Amino acid sequence: MDYRRLVNECPSVVGMLSAGLQSGGSLDSTVRSLAVNGPRLSRKLFEDVVRRTDTKEFPSISEGLVAMASALPKEASGCSRAIMMVISASESADDTTRNGLLDDASDLALEAVKEMGESYGESLTAPCMAVFGIGIMVPMIMMSILPMLSIGGIFGSRSIDQGTIVLITLVIVPAVILAVSVLVRHRNPFLSESLSLNELKCALPLLGTLPLAISHCYFFGGIESLFILSLAPTCIATMILMMNDMNNDRKRRKCEQAIMDSVFDIGNRMVSGENFETSVISTTSSWEGSIELSERISREMNVCRGDVRSALHRSIDPISREMGMALEDILVCSEKNNDDAGRMAVNLGKQFQNRNRIRRTMELRLKSTTDMMIGTCMFFAPIVLGMSVSMLEPVSRISGSSALSNTSTILNIYLIELCALISVLLSSLGSGERLTSIIWRFCLMCPVSLLVFLVCSSFSL
Repeated sequence: MDYRRLVNECPSVVGMLSAGLQSGGSLDSTVRSLAVNGPRLSRKLFEDVVRRTDTKEFPSISEGLVAMASALPKEASGCSRAIMMVISASESADDTTRNGLLDDASDLALEAVKEMGESYGESLTAPCMAVFGIGIMVPMIMMSILPMLSIGGIFGSRSIDQGTIVLITLVIVPAVILAVSVLVRHRNPFLSESLSLNELKCALPLLGTLPLAISHCYFFGGIESLFILSLAPTCIATMILMMNDMNNDRKRRKCEQAIMDSVFDIGNRMVSGENFETSVISTTSSWEGSIELSERISREMNVCRGDVRSALHRSIDPISREMGMALEDILVCSEKNNDDAGRMAVNLGKQFQNRNRIRRTMELRLKSTTDMMIGTCMFFAPIVLGMSVSMLEPVSRISGSSALSNTSTILNIYLIELCALISVLLSSLGSGERLTSIIWRFCLMCPVSLLVFLVCSSFSL
């Protein structure tokens, strides 16, 4: 088990435990709920605790949690301390003391995530510099520096074999970049998006590149503009077809964030005397990203005939399962005491806000890295490689060696590979991206990169 990702789930786990305890539930029922609906890695641990308690290996859920927390390794010590504090809170009879301990547990979990985020951000420097150096410098050296070594006969007049160029540029260098991408993805503790191969259907229009290339070769014969004229139309067509799905996903993420931000306001309204249903509808209608959701919740509640829980599931779960569970916990608590439910919502809202602040800080730190990689792929790499092709002919004349044939073709193929690999690498940073985002980014970067290379390689030196 990757215990770093377990630490990343810890704020959600502590929030769910806190919500269960503050809504009047017992530690036993809350842990059993987590074993069914909790985050992926944490769910396995809680399932094990429930199973071993039910088989009488542990006398109680509480002792099972203590054993589980004590067995966590050093890298998950923040998660262990937070869980132990939640156990202490569950055993407190005083509401003020219990709420204070739960707040401290939440702070411990968030601090552990913050420290892990800082460590993760610092660990990206070496891999990204490696991709930059290998992906740009090696092909540039192969195309421009090596022919200069034969000037004056210092290293002999024999030029480098084209097969070696192809092997290094199109096989070895991309393989190294892919290995770095896989390593970065494996070491990323914040990944939340899993890649689904079903989303590959979005890339089907790219298959039209081959017939376009064949048609270009048949009618025009030249290869200078072959790649840009055959790949750019299919990339544009792919982006047009994906635009609706990307907009829907963007709206979903915006709505999810709006719900998360509105939990605090829902709690304030409930403390002021409003009931749960009115607070949810009024608050979500006041946030730009959740206006449509507010209308959907209102319609579902009008037809649910008093089954508010089902109305919440049908309207909120498609957007965010986590937020659906949070509002359901508030609803359960409101059925017992509306004021207590409001205070619980306020505490949950603070937890969500603190967690979002940490994630935004991490995203800002990663932004310089992602901007550098995108800029490198779209502009710097094609400019350097294009100018290298322009320099290759005069350098070859000076050195007395023959210029490598098909250099432009090799580098066009390499830039296509580089755009695909950088898209995969960027999807491995932060909280991760869906496969559709990888395809979208590739279709955006690749035509620009090929166009810049075509312009720079056309200069006559």
